[in-house]
Amino acid sequence: MSNIFHNIDLFRIINEYTDLRSLCDTGSLLSTLKKYINYILNKEYSLIYYDDVLFRNKVLHKIFNPNKQLYLDLSECDNITDVSAFGNVHTLNLRHCHNIIDVSALGNVHTLYLSFCEKITDVSALRNVHTLELMYCKNINDFSALINIHTLDLCGCEITDVSVSALGNVHTLDLGSCYTITDVSAFGNVHTLDLGSCRNITDVSMLGNVYKLNLSYCKGITDVSALKNVHDLNLSYCKGITDISALKNVHDLNLSYCKNITDVSMLGNVYKLNLSYCKGITDVRAKKVHELNLEGCENITDVSLLGNVYNLNLSRCNKITDVSLLGNVHSLNLSWCKNIMDVSALGNVHTLNLSYCDKITDVSMLGNVHTLDLGSCHNITDVSALGNVTSLDLMNCKNIMNVSALGNVHTLILSYCDKITDVSALGNVHTLDLSCCNNIIDVRAENVHTLKLVFCKNISDVSMLRNVHTLDLSGCQNITDVSALGNVHTLHLSECNNITDVSMLGNVHTLNLLNCENITDVSALKNVHTLILSFKNW
Repeated sequence: MSNIFHNIDLFRIINEYTDLRSLCDTGSLLSTLKKYINYILNKEYSLIYYDDVLFRNKVLHKIFNPNKQLYLDLSECDNITDVSAFGNVHTLNLRHCHNIIDVSALGNVHTLYLSFCEKITDVSALRNVHTLELMYCKNINDFSALINIHTLDLCGCEITDVSVSALGNVHTLDLGSCYTITDVSAFGNVHTLDLGSCRNITDVSMLGNVYKLNLSYCKGITDVSALKNVHDLNLSYCKGITDISALKNVHDLNLSYCKNITDVSMLGNVYKLNLSYCKGITDVRAKKVHELNLEGCENITDVSLLGNVYNLNLSRCNKITDVSLLGNVHSLNLSWCKNIMDVSALGNVHTLNLSYCDKITDVSMLGNVHTLDLGSCHNITDVSALGNVTSLDLMNCKNIMNVSALGNVHTLILSYCDKITDVSALGNVHTLDLSCCNNIIDVRAENVHTLKLVFCKNISDVSMLRNVHTLDLSGCQNITDVSALGNVHTLHLSECNNITDVSMLGNVHTLNLLNCENITDVSALKNVHTLILSFKNW
């Protein structure tokens, strides 16, 4: 225990998992540690703090330093008008408090949320606040006093170029959706700058030293040559951009929906590159790209040079047919690539999404894939080779009949697989979804942890499911007897209209009986922690 006294970081970590406040009251040596405990009051107790002076004084007496330790949530409290009692707290949430006008007493608050407080006009007293959120406070005209704030959110405010010209030294500045801004030349030294949807901006030549820059939906921008040194750059939906040759050294680059970009040959060294729905792109060469998103780039046909990408998204690239050189990709998304037939080379991919690739028939080489999504691959019939896959999604694979080889899969989704009748081999699967498998009659799942049998209309006997932790039987209308399920932790029985007796379910932790219209007596459920009932059951 003595180590805690000398290692404050260790003390803080332990306090995250167990409340040490009472322990700190037991001795003078321990009491000195109270200054490192945060007191976070929920809305109920924050309102008491506001209304009750005695309670407020008791809280302040208990806390070593409220300016560093006290957190209040008073969001959406329209009855609050006077905030003078909150000037000595660390974090104060007053979002959507529509009747607050005067915030002059809050200058010493560390983190202050005032979004949608439309009646505020004067923020000159808030110059020492560290983090200040003023989203959609549209009646503030003068921001000149906020020049030393670290993190400032003015998204959606009625801002003019002059009113924010002094904010060039703010570390993190959000001016998103400030439609009247045209001149951003003053913000070249801002570290993190959000100008998303500032549609009247055309010149960004002075922003080359910004570290993280969001210019999404800035449709008036055409020249981005000055942004070559930006580390994290979002230009999504900037449809006026055609030349991105200067951006080859950007670390994280988002060009999604920039439909007029055709040449990306110079971006091979970008670490994280998003080109989704850049439909003018036909050729991509990714020498050192770690993460590449080409979703919806429907004119790409050749992906042979993308085999070294770590995380590759080719979803909805319908003209791709050959994926034989992608076997070394770690995470590969080929969903909706409807012309892919041969996936035999992808056996070493860690995470593979082939959902809606309905021309695939043979998956025998995919047994070593860790996480495999084959949802709605209607032409797959044989899954006997997939027993070692950890997480397997076969949802809506309507031609699969035999799943006896899948007993060691950890997480298995078989929902809407109508032809499956025998699931006796799946008793050791950890998480099993058999929803809407209407031909299943008998389920013996003694060791399954989480089991979904939603709308399995032919299931009537659930006596072998007593050891399941989380069980969803919603819509299983042939079930009448649930007396064996008293030890289930979380049990969903909504719309099981033929159940009448729930007297044996008093030890269930979470119980959903919504729309169970024939249950009338719930007196045995008084100890259920979370109980969901229809009005008719009350």
